[in-house]
Amino acid sequence: MSLLDLPTADGGIAIAGPPPAYQGTPPSTVATMRDVLADLDASRPRSRQTALGPSELGTPCQRQIAMKLAGIPRQLPDSRPPWAPMQGTAIHGLMEEALRFHNAQLGRERWIIEERLHMDAEISGSGDAYDTDHAMVVDWKYVGTTALRKVKRKTVPNEQLVSPDYRVQAHLYGYGHARAGRPVRWVRLVLLARSHNYDDSAEWTEAYNPEIAIRALDRYYATQDLIGPNGLNLAANPALWPVVPAAPGDACTWCPFRRTGGPADQTGCPGNTDQKINKQVSGLIA
Repeated sequence: MSLLDLPTADGGIAIAGPPPAYQGTPPSTVATMRDVLADLDASRPRSRQTALGPSELGTPCQRQIAMKLAGIPRQLPDSRPPWAPMQGTAIHGLMEEALRFHNAQLGRERWIIEERLHMDAEISGSGDAYDTDHAMVVDWKYVGTTALRKVKRKTVPNEQLVSPDYRVQAHLYGYGHARAGRPVRWVRLVLLARSHNYDDSAEWTEAYNPEIAIRALDRYYATQDLIGPNGLNLAANPALWPVVPAAPGDACTWCPFRRTGGPADQTGCPGNTDQKINKQVSGLIA
């Protein structure tokens, strides 16, 4: 059988055509891989999931949570593929391999790795690592110089050294490990440097506080109630989307629903441009 011969569904042989004949310099491999990587990312289960996980519940923006719950179509990203998140996924795979190697070196399971954790019946997520020697949750973050500089300078209180969504996510994983029957004393974010030098990395540590996780879960269910049939009923009343508060700032920068123009509706959100109507209904949301 020739390398150009392909089996057909009925067991026969189909003759594949020759590859395209290009004249001159071959086309850009960078451009080809841009499309391949974008299609790969879109095919991954994480990219297609609709349920919210721990990484999404800590955003300061309640409107972003509401739009995810409502299934609002996400805006196409400005750049394809999502290169920074894809690098982060690759680094997570490397750290998982390293921890399994360390467990084998020790001859015991110091690290519990990539375990599915259930915060309640509806919210779950895969925890990066749990250090049994120190009863500590560890979550990897692959970050640039801005995040590293903020953590290292320590110019603000410890709880403000990392983003709210990172902090809440860490405590939610702590909550999941506690529900799995493990003691949890600490939560730690390991900020792995996006540079040539591993020693540029930093870490942030805080005593585990289950109340942080519980508040995030409560807000999630309060948002469900707000947008549902017994609340604003946004499916039937999309003009009321501006009522759901938005938080300006970093949460808008990477928001999958951000678009220009307003007001917010079932097509997306321009940001917190609806302050007047938000003030009128501020009592609706705890």
